[in-house]
Amino acid sequence: MKIPGRFLLLILLAAWLASCVSSGRKIDQSAADKIEKGKTTREQVVSLIGSPDRITRTGNGDTIYMYNYMRATAKPATFIPIFGPLVGGANVQHQMYMVTFGSDGVVKDYLSTYGGSEVDHGVTAGGKADMPEVEVGKREK
Repeated sequence: MKIPGRFLLLILLAAWLASCVSSGRKIDQSAADKIEKGKTTREQVVSLIGSPDRITRTGNGDTIYMYNYMRATAKPATFIPIFGPLVGGANVQHQMYMVTFGSDGVVKDYLSTYGGSEVDHGVTAGGKADMPEVEVGKREK
């Protein structure tokens, strides 16, 4: 039986799309490094790193902009027929940036976290995730 080229291409495309899932936009760390406490305004922050994913207002008049990024990439072993569910998994990368503005609209404080974990199935459970550098795939403005 001959498999048509379009069908094979469709299967390969589906496997490629299933291998990665992401949420949010990656933050350009070099742009975030330009943010200064007591100097940078809300408008400048948006210009530097884009619009926030979440805005929180506190009881004391502060406003917090939160930026979140998460990406999970399937391990190649996941796609091995029959054994994939037993030996596969994913690498998960997470980045969060939080900027606090005072009631005057100027940066009061900021916080940045970056990390990763490894999700395994079956006999391969446990381990440490690969974490590409933050600068790869920067957040669009």
